[in-house]
Amino acid sequence: MRERKRLAKSGKRAAIKGIQDDDTGFTGLEGAIILIAFVIVAATFSFIILGAGFFTTDTAQRVIYTGVDQSASSLMLFGDVYGYQASSGDGLDMLRFTVKASAGGGRAIDLSECSMIYATPNHILTIQPNSTLISGLPPLPGRWTIYDTSTDVDASTLRFNKQITILLCVPESEIAHPGDRITVTLSPPFGAALSIIRTVPGKVDNVNILV
Repeated sequence: MRERKRLAKSGKRAAIKGIQDDDTGFTGLEGAIILIAFVIVAATFSFIILGAGFFTTDTAQRVIYTGVDQSASSLMLFGDVYGYQASSGDGLDMLRFTVKASAGGGRAIDLSECSMIYATPNHILTIQPNSTLISGLPPLPGRWTIYDTSTDVDASTLRFNKQITILLCVPESEIAHPGDRITVTLSPPFGAALSIIRTVPGKVDNVNILV
């Protein structure tokens, strides 16, 4: 009787151990779970990498387009620079020059948003826009204006193939004397600034072409 019970218990343990050691049913399920996990991870990383690639490409395109746009909208000096004799007769108190947009047909430049610096060996002055920016008259001392006698309401906007003449006037105390080097820097709201460097002739006439 005891022997039968011992054999029955031994057979039961062997059957349970056989069931526990038989993992063929779990291998396929576990493999499917692992495969699905790998697919999800790979898809996630692929989405992140593709998104980063698209973002980098879009940023690079914007930088390139902005650079091309700004480089194609730079200011250029057109023609001569003229200096007008001051009332005191011993120097220049007003300059006239013409600017145009560089070739390329980029963005239009609104000159009303430009800043201007006037410098000589003895003075540095920020020239402010005249209260009446577009006028057929000279500006007030310390001011600059767009010289235009037409009725163009868009006269301050510089586009490709368009030219704009600028007059600037300095106070009597800051006129440029014979031999002085004059630097005028016109800075648009975007793109490169235009620097004009000229020298006052040794003999000043009423109107002078500066070189």
